[in-house]
Amino acid sequence: MTTNQLAKEGDKVLFERNGLVIIGEVFKVREASVIVTISKSDAEGINVETPLTVVSHKNYQLIKN
Repeated sequence: MTTNQLAKEGDKVLFERNGLVIIGEVFKVREASVIVTISKSDAEGINVETPLTVVSHKNYQLIKN
């Protein structure tokens, strides 16, 4: 997945992890990635203990509101 526009805090993004398509909200923007808040069920689906995950700018799509 590629995006032409970088996400901002509060934006919704779509990304794929472990074969699951996940939609989350950008919590923090970093230089090369974003920290995204995802649902607890999505976190369990990708086998992580926290609802926060790091996604590279090149691996998400910005969802238009």
